[in-house]
Amino acid sequence: MKRLLYILTVPITLAIFFVSARELVITKNQPALGIQYRRLTNPEELLKEPFNCSAIKPVVYEKVSSLSSLPLKRRKEAFVRIMLPSVLIAQREITKERQKVLTLKDKLKKGFELSNEEYTFLGRLFNRYRTSSMDVLLRRLNTHPVSIILAQAALESGWGTSRFFVEGNNVFGIWTFRKGSGIKAVSSEARVATYPTLLDAVQDYLFNINVGWAYKGFRIKRANSEEPLVLINYLENYSELRSEYVNRLNQIIRRNHLERFDSCSLDPRYTG
Repeated sequence: MKRLLYILTVPITLAIFFVSARELVITKNQPALGIQYRRLTNPEELLKEPFNCSAIKPVVYEKVSSLSSLPLKRRKEAFVRIMLPSVLIAQREITKERQKVLTLKDKLKKGFELSNEEYTFLGRLFNRYRTSSMDVLLRRLNTHPVSIILAQAALESGWGTSRFFVEGNNVFGIWTFRKGSGIKAVSSEARVATYPTLLDAVQDYLFNINVGWAYKGFRIKRANSEEPLVLINYLENYSELRSEYVNRLNQIIRRNHLERFDSCSLDPRYTG
């Protein structure tokens, strides 16, 4: 059942209808037009395809064989090519929603009424991002440089060689606490989440960064900085390694020049 929540904005009070979490699961992240879903059994074939950073094809992988058979340099190249489309698609989804929220915020400031559809849109986002503040929503409904995402994915998955990556598309080492679900770690009772596609994994990672209490400082900092090597200093809570984790991210970004991918974009023919 929907329930009414009054949300204080400046200078206008906004009435929002909440929807159930079940409805959110059904309606969020619907497949966008132009996305191709593939299974990759031979990573070498991927490396034969042309690569254009300014026109990344929206290919989402449902299953990827281990990249361990590739020489290290080619393994890293293949891993970036595999991950980039999903990262850019997930970022685009967030950016589009964020822009719409900014437009509605401006509309409210000018004293205009929102439509029922616009109220429902905002209600879903407030519910999903666990806040009743427009400013907090905008801080959470945001994204960060591709280089950071690639570095974390590379570190957590061993550049696409980990068992969790191969068996469950878990690129970021995200745990699950749902009884009987996920993949059990060998040396403990911990279980990691599994995902239908790499896009689902990226979306979950971004959501965790955007709502997790451990990343509040990171979210505040990225609101006024886009420098990868600055921002990673606020990600030490991502791992038990703390400062060592930050050091490793720093090395991965610098040694592999991952910042060059921060300017990549999806193929303009992508219509999602």
